[in-house]
Amino acid sequence: TEQARSTRRQRNGESMYKNSASVPDSMVQFADEIHQQDRISRAQEIELGEKTQEAIRLQRLYNTLTSRLDREPTDEEWCAEAGKINMEAIRQTIEEGLEAKNQLVTSNLRMVQSVVNTYIRNGLTAQYNAGDMMQEGIIALIRAAEKFEPDRGWKFSTYAMYWVRASVKRSQIYQSRVITVPQRLHENHKRLLKVEREMEADLGRKPSRIELGAEIGLSKLQVDRCFAAMEQRCQSLDQKLSNSKRPMSGDTSKDTLMEIIGSKTEGNDFDSLNRIFLREDLIETLHRHLDPAEVELLLLRYGFKEVASSKLGGQPTIAELSRTVGLKPDKVRRMINRSLKHLKSIGAEEWLVFESEL
Repeated sequence: TEQARSTRRQRNGESMYKNSASVPDSMVQFADEIHQQDRISRAQEIELGEKTQEAIRLQRLYNTLTSRLDREPTDEEWCAEAGKINMEAIRQTIEEGLEAKNQLVTSNLRMVQSVVNTYIRNGLTAQYNAGDMMQEGIIALIRAAEKFEPDRGWKFSTYAMYWVRASVKRSQIYQSRVITVPQRLHENHKRLLKVEREMEADLGRKPSRIELGAEIGLSKLQVDRCFAAMEQRCQSLDQKLSNSKRPMSGDTSKDTLMEIIGSKTEGNDFDSLNRIFLREDLIETLHRHLDPAEVELLLLRYGFKEVASSKLGGQPTIAELSRTVGLKPDKVRRMINRSLKHLKSIGAEEWLVFESEL
C-alpha cells in the first residue's frame, strides 16, 4: 500500500542520514516532522497561491503609497487604494495570506529534502553540512511561495524546484572551499575543464589559455583569474613543517607556519616610537607644503585617518572619500592628483626620506 511504501522510504532515509557524516542529528528529527505534513491538491495550491498574492499586493500598495505621499498613509487612504471596506478586512486578508504562504511552504518541504538527499546519496562528505543546505533550500522555497502566480498555469512544485535546486547547489559550492569563490567562477572553471579535455583530444596537445577563452567567450585575463582563484589552497598556521633536505638529521623538531611567518605587528618599543615620530613629521611636512583640505584628503586616502564609510577597512575609494568630506568624486580626485603632483615637484629631501621608509 501507499502507507507501507511511505514507511519504507522513511526508514531508508533515516538509515542514509545515520550513515552520512554530513547530516547533523537535528536534521534527522526535522525530516521526521516533514513527513507529518499533509500534501495539498492542485485546487488547494491555486487557492493558497491566490491568497498569498493578495496579501503581498496589499503590502505593496502600502509601500507605494508611502513612497508617493512621502509619509505613512492613513487607514482610509490604504483602504481606498486597496478597495477594502475597512482595516479589519485588510488585516484579515493579510493574515489569511500569511497562513496560506506557510501552508504552501510546509506542504512542499519534502521537495527540498529530496534535492538535498540527492547530494547525500552521491557521497556528501563531512566537509559539508547537509543541514545548512536544507536551510538554504527552505529559504528558496519561501521565496518561491512569495513569487508564485497560480494564474499562469504552472504547478507550484515545477516553479519552486528551480529556486530550490539553485539555492542548494549554491550552498554546496560555498561550503566546498574555506574562502568563498563566486558561483560564476565555479561554473566557468567547470566549463573550462570540460572544454580543455575536448580540445586536448582534438588537437593532440594541451590548448593555451587564449584558445580556451576563445572557445567559451572569455578573455585570457578572465581565464587566468578563474584558474588562479580555483587553484588557491588554504594552509593551517598550526601545520608542522619539516626540513626535507635533512631527512636523516637527528633533530626531529618541527616548526609550524605560525612560528615561521612573521607578524607585521611584531617589533620592539623603539620601532613603535620611530613609526609614531615618522608619522608626525610626515604630517607636519604635508601641512608645510599643502592646504589643510589637501592634507586631510591625503591622510584619509592613504590610511593615516580612518574613513567611517569604508566597508572593507583598507584604503578608501574616491566615492567613500567624497561622501566623507562632502565633495564631488571628480573634485576629490583632482585635489589628490594635484597634491601628489605638487609634492613630487618639490623634490624636498625630507619628503623622499618619508616616501622611502613608509
